[in-house]
Amino acid sequence: METRLLMEGDSVSLNSDTELKDDDVIDWRFGTNETLLARINRELDEIFIPDGTDGRFRDRLKADDQTGSLTIMNTRITDSGLYEVTIRGRKTTFTLTVYAATTPDPFTSRDASSSSSSSLSGLPKCEHVNITELCQTCAEGHAPCCDSVEAVLRLVVTALMGVASALAVVLLVNDVRASRE
Repeated sequence: METRLLMEGDSVSLNSDTELKDDDVIDWRFGTNETLLARINRELDEIFIPDGTDGRFRDRLKADDQTGSLTIMNTRITDSGLYEVTIRGRKTTFTLTVYAATTPDPFTSRDASSSSSSSLSGLPKCEHVNITELCQTCAEGHAPCCDSVEAVLRLVVTALMGVASALAVVLLVNDVRASRE
C-alpha cells in the first residue's frame, strides 16, 4: 500500500508499476464500496471513465492506456480515501489524503518580524477539527464513509499539526528570550 499526501488543488498520478501487456484490462476503483473510476482496455484500445453516482470526479480524471496510470486533477478533500488498481487479478492499493489549501504551515507562515518581538500574532491559529467533518458523506445516507484507517490517519496528521504549532510557539519564546539577553 502506498500513501500519498497532497494539498487541495494539486494533481496526482497513481501508477500501478506493473508491466502491461497488449490485452490487459485495468480497473481503477475508489473507496470502501469500490466505485469504478476508470477501465482501460488495451486490447480494444478503449478508456472508459464513468461519471459515477455522485459525479464527484467529473472532468477531473485522466487514464493513460500506455502506462495504466490514473491522474486526478484539481484534487479536493473529498478525494481522500482508498484507491485500488487491478491488473490481471493483481491488486495494488493507494491511500490518498488531500489537505485543505488553507492549512497553515507553522514553519513558513511565521512573520519574520515576530522573532524580535514578544507578540505571538505571527503564529498560525490552532483550529479544532471534528473528524466527522473531514470524512465524506455516503450518497445513501448521512453516515461518514471514512474507513477506520483513513480516520486514524486524519487524526494523526491533525495532532501532528497541533504539535508543530506548539513547537513553533516554544521556538518563538526561546528566540524572544535569547534576544533579550
